[in-house]
Amino acid sequence: MRRHELSDAEWSRIEPLLGSRSGPPSKRGDRDFINAVIWRVKTGVQWRDLPERFGHWKTVYNRFHRWAQAGRWEAIFKALRLEVDEKGSLADASVVRAHQDASGGKGGPKKCSGAFSRRFSTKVHAVTTTSGKPLHLEVTPGQQHESTMAEELLVHAEGNAFIADTGYDAERIRANTLKVGMTPVIHPHPSRKQPPALDRSLYRLRYRVECFFHDLKRFRAAATRYDKTAKSYLAVLHVASMLLWLR
Repeated sequence: MRRHELSDAEWSRIEPLLGSRSGPPSKRGDRDFINAVIWRVKTGVQWRDLPERFGHWKTVYNRFHRWAQAGRWEAIFKALRLEVDEKGSLADASVVRAHQDASGGKGGPKKCSGAFSRRFSTKVHAVTTTSGKPLHLEVTPGQQHESTMAEELLVHAEGNAFIADTGYDAERIRANTLKVGMTPVIHPHPSRKQPPALDRSLYRLRYRVECFFHDLKRFRAAATRYDKTAKSYLAVLHVASMLLWLR
């Protein structure tokens, strides 16, 4: 097995999730294609600098882009989950700097559905298990506050508690957490005159979402955004998350 490629055991878990291939047969198998994408996500190189053993870079990029548009990377990453965490879920966000080549994509920055043009940073929002394994990811422009994505993360949270830091301390978020049957374990803002009670035994687990971001940013294409569009960058995060579940 080469560096940054799937082992036989890892491939045996991914292969059943791919289903049958539509369209003309590929000259290279699915494993070579996924290895090429992993190599790029791990190293952060430009697509055109992929090693020749993976085939023509444009072919790999086009297929990666089709899978990103179809949501296949997210589907694979979520299908690899091995645990259901009854304790609760951790939420947080982290800012990622954008490379100068990441500007200029088509579609405009509205709701991050297209390009991040003229944006200097991106914010990655995540909800994880209490062991720090990713459940769901979203991306927004870097200046957007993490609390604005709380409801979206709540949809994908699981377990008995929603654990988050002071950035999520809002009555709206606490009320919505209770509506979905979870207990808000959110550190109260220091400005509160009558802060809500905090279950510190559960809140101590929050550091593990920080560990998740630490592990995520070991993938260079995730630590710095080189992709021009939200869908492509989110697909990079899904590939990295897929590997975190595998390893």
